[in-house]
Amino acid sequence: MRNLPVPHLVPAAARRAARVADRLAARRDHDASLPNTEVAALHRYGLLHAPLPLRLGGAATGLNAATAPVLRDVLRIIGGASLPLGRLYEGHVNAVRLTARYGDAAMRRCGDAAMRRCGDAAMRRCGAAAQMALLAAECNAGRISAVWNAESPPGLVLTGGRLVGAKRYTSGTGMVRRPLVTAMTPAGMVMAIPDISGAVGDLSEWLPTGIAASATGGTEMTGIVVAASEIVGAPGDYYRTPLFAGGAWRVLAVQLGAVERLVGLHREAMNVRGRSGDPVQRARFGEALARCEAARLWTARAAAIAEDPARDAAAVDAFVNLARHGFERAALEVIERVQRGIGLSAMLRPSPVERIVRDLSTYLRQPFPDAALDAASGWSMAAGGDMHTDIGDY
Repeated sequence: MRNLPVPHLVPAAARRAARVADRLAARRDHDASLPNTEVAALHRYGLLHAPLPLRLGGAATGLNAATAPVLRDVLRIIGGASLPLGRLYEGHVNAVRLTARYGDAAMRRCGDAAMRRCGDAAMRRCGAAAQMALLAAECNAGRISAVWNAESPPGLVLTGGRLVGAKRYTSGTGMVRRPLVTAMTPAGMVMAIPDISGAVGDLSEWLPTGIAASATGGTEMTGIVVAASEIVGAPGDYYRTPLFAGGAWRVLAVQLGAVERLVGLHREAMNVRGRSGDPVQRARFGEALARCEAARLWTARAAAIAEDPARDAAAVDAFVNLARHGFERAALEVIERVQRGIGLSAMLRPSPVERIVRDLSTYLRQPFPDAALDAASGWSMAAGGDMHTDIGDY
């Protein structure tokens, strides 16, 4: 395991891991096997540790505004090689981010006397540190983390120190031992990072069009013990702005890698076939190139705004929601241009274009796209001005 204390070294490590993932991508798509070798590469090159703070052997990648561009590149690089692996890694980063931001509830429960001795700020730091150490231990063992929130009624409940119920769409099923999960309590929804070694994962219904290797199945967690020290933050923190909606820029960054890869494969196909001199083909490629650049700009601007601590939380949510819509339209148009430009061979296995299009089309199906666009539109109308002016220029 190689730690990366210097943030600018992380993209180089991502390229090494991406080469491993790219070599295995077709095999994973064929048999939907768990990407254990790819996760081992993330560990070997220090990428599991990268989002952790320096004191835990990480590079604090994405934990602050200064390193957000580095994280954006890392996610893009991994996504360009393997969208299933990119989906898993983004979930790992999200678990670290949420724990770093809200991991203070454990120390608060230690009692008023301890609070008086140490002070509130110190207690918050200690609580987050203890919980971050749990995630660091998983990284040390070569295990990836995740955020599991989706569920079907009656959902996951925390009662008497134990979980009752299940989660669905649990990416990394069978691989993740300490995910960040949401569960209902009498006080509201809380986050926790329990050891789920005794949970029962089920991939039998995970038969998707794409990103099969992300192992996004279901997990039955009834009986799993949750210690007080494993509860992250306070009730309601998970949906708190701007981390919830604002964090969607990271998903865009992963998807951007695939969009760029498709454009590169389009270029390669035209050159190999001797079609690069055809003005019709050049125009079609130019359209794909322009839309890829639009997707890149949406991602870069969303990341810059979301990670700027001076931004208003509602404005962050609005812009990232708008970026989701703009990015999706650009990505779908890239897919259409690439398929038309390359022709039928782009839809035949084992073409990497065919696989990446399926993966990207599946991964683009993010929750509540219409509601996200409506929220962005409503914010802009209520703000009474141009969104770019209201939020600030990138």
